[in-house]
Parts: sequence; C-alpha cells; structure tokens
Amino acid sequence: MHRPLKRFTQCGSLTMISAVFIVLFGVSSTALTTFGKPNANQNPPQPPTPPPVRAKECKTQADCFVQLNTSCVKEYYDDRFRCLCGDYTAPVNGFCQAKFKGLRHMCSDNNQCEEGMLCAVENSTKTTALGNKVSSTADQQKLCLCDEDAGFSESIRNNNCSGAITIFAGIVVPLISLVIGSIMARKPLQ
Repeated sequence: MHRPLKRFTQCGSLTMISAVFIVLFGVSSTALTTFGKPNANQNPPQPPTPPPVRAKECKTQADCFVQLNTSCVKEYYDDRFRCLCGDYTAPVNGFCQAKFKGLRHMCSDNNQCEEGMLCAVENSTKTTALGNKVSSTADQQKLCLCDEDAGFSESIRNNNCSGAITIFAGIVVPLISLVIGSIMARKPLQ
C-alpha cells in the first residue's frame, strides 16, 4: 500500500528538482550573455520638460486678436484675464490645440462651442458670474454661452455649463431607488 505513494513522491521530487535546474540555468545563461552589453530596448533619456507657458494678459477681446483662436477670459487659478485657448490653456508657440471653445470664448457659430453651449451675443442686462464679462456693451461679439433654454446654467467653479439633467439624475434616481428598496424590504419572501 505504501509503495505507490512512495513512487509518487520520488517522481514529484524529481520533477521539482528538474524544474528548479531549468529555471536557474535559464536565468543564469541569459545573465552571462548580457553582461557588459547595453540594453538595445532602452529608450533614450527624455529631454527636460519645458517651463510652463504663461498666456498674455488682456483687458478686452481686441487684445487677443493677434493670437488666433484665443479669447480674453479669466484664468481659474489667479482670476486674471489672459488670452487663452478654448480649453483654458495657453497657446503653445502661438497655436491652440483645442477643437472646441469653452464658456465665454469668442465664436462665430454653435459648432465651435462645447456641448450645452450656444454661440450668441450676451445679454448686456444680465449679471455675469464673478465679473467674467470683458467686452463692453458697444461690442456685440458672439461668445460661447450656456444654453439656458435646454436647461444648462453657468457653473462659476468649473467655468463650464452644468445641466439640469445631471441634477435631476443625481437627486431623483437615488430617491426612487431608496423608496423601491424600502418597499421590497417590507414584503416577506415566499
């Protein structure tokens, strides 16, 4: 009765020892062949990162006409007006990479503005968030503004348009699931 078990353990230990030898010799043989050789797959060292680009300060939209696709908007971190691209970044080498324009950027049609925005002349009687308005009432420039008819409103903190659908989904859906869950918890299981 003990002999088949003994044969199994001897066979298992031989397999284990041979596996260890294969791993050791496999690793050591590659180590010997690569000793002193440079790694061909190694990437060249990266160039140092350039210093951050500061955008030109401005007071009116006319100050930004020199740099294409920029608008005079308030920067979020220091509340200064600068000529920024549509994604609120400074132009690199005078060019903007942004495909769409954000809130309060100059535009010519709706296709240039982000989702939830319209390209329109701002209502001069409406108060703006934190004095974001730069142009005077004499200037009738079109800006990307929140589409209030579709339920979007200006978000001061995020410098974008927040939608009513998001608020609805964030409040109503959890309340409905809470009510359904409490009803189901009261019914006995059958």
